[in-house]
Amino acid sequence: MNILARLARDSLWLSIARFGTQVCMVVVTYLLARRLSLAEFGEYSFIATAILIGNTLTTFGSDMYLIREIAAKSTFSRLPSAVTLQITLSCLFIIIVFLFVPYLPNQTSESLYALRVYSFALIPLAFFTVFTSALRGVQKMGSYAWLNLAVSTLQMIVVSLFVPRGAGVVRLVSLLLMIQTAAAILAGILCVLYIPHFGLGRQFSLGALSDLFFECLPIAMIAFLGILYQKTSITMLSILGNVFMVSWFSAATRTVEAARIFHFSALTVLYPAMASAYANEDSDKTFRRSWVLLIMIASGIATFLFLLAKPLMDIFFGKEYVQAIPVLKILSLTLIPYTINSFLSLVFLTAKQEKLMVRVLLVSLSILVLSNLWLIPKAGQIGASWTILIAETIQSGLLLFECQAKNLFLQNGVSHELPDLSR
Repeated sequence: MNILARLARDSLWLSIARFGTQVCMVVVTYLLARRLSLAEFGEYSFIATAILIGNTLTTFGSDMYLIREIAAKSTFSRLPSAVTLQITLSCLFIIIVFLFVPYLPNQTSESLYALRVYSFALIPLAFFTVFTSALRGVQKMGSYAWLNLAVSTLQMIVVSLFVPRGAGVVRLVSLLLMIQTAAAILAGILCVLYIPHFGLGRQFSLGALSDLFFECLPIAMIAFLGILYQKTSITMLSILGNVFMVSWFSAATRTVEAARIFHFSALTVLYPAMASAYANEDSDKTFRRSWVLLIMIASGIATFLFLLAKPLMDIFFGKEYVQAIPVLKILSLTLIPYTINSFLSLVFLTAKQEKLMVRVLLVSLSILVLSNLWLIPKAGQIGASWTILIAETIQSGLLLFECQAKNLFLQNGVSHELPDLSR
């Protein structure tokens, strides 16, 4: 099987699995919204968001680093250091949670206790992240896809069977903690079964841990800036606008995010493939075709969303979301620069150009903040959507310029020229 056929196959499996995962998430949200009280559902949302942020911070970019190193060198020597780093940072985050949760405003004693309990999920999440990074690094995308679907299905089953009305948020997070532990164990089993000579704990040292910390630091900065970049517009809209604007903007944003399923899957497959590619004509043509194909698909989806914005809003959100229609139309146009940015970000990560990515993200974030300060007071949720389109377009221009200036397309010499989209 050639590279392009394998990439297409893995992307398809990931897309199917991710669609199934999204369905499970919708069912879980539906069940929780009806079995928890309104206050408890809000508490759970806050707790889940806090742990999501904690997981991003404690991962510290080591997942992307591991995928790149394993794919390029087929070595697992950094796994023990990665596990140790993530567990150490997770323990620090847990300590911070225990020390500072009493000072969180507008929280009940039950929600604070639940946050403490669920913070321990960062420990199995550390193992899960390292194990799945290994699976992605050796390009076992089928195992990775079905693992995520299995975990989401398990969560749906557990919530439907063991979280009755009045169960409370503490019981819920306790069950979710057990699911995260089971997920980490299952991921470890898959690694042992499908990766020859897989093992941890053979090449750990404090020096290796220190080296890993500094090597992951630029990627961690990218992850941190990425979170800020993603959440800035809706955060500023909630401050400078009102809850109705936030609701309309969120509805349009979720629709666009759902339309990115295939791109997310394809980019997940492409990253380790780029890192492991060798300088040959087949690889060059494969990634050139992938680049063009992703942009073509993004253009098609953007056109679909733009033309059908009104019926999509009516069907999925209702007549009260009519104000989200122009937002969806504007955000649909971001799919093309988003695709360019995501693809070229992988190119720079593969080529170990993290510092350049940090600079580009800082510029994009600054433009996003300044644009929001100007446009949200003038145009509300529509202004916030324009800021994203502006920032994404400028970011794609900067990345294309840097890519051309460095005469770089992919690492390892797969291609040293930016693909010519006119070909």
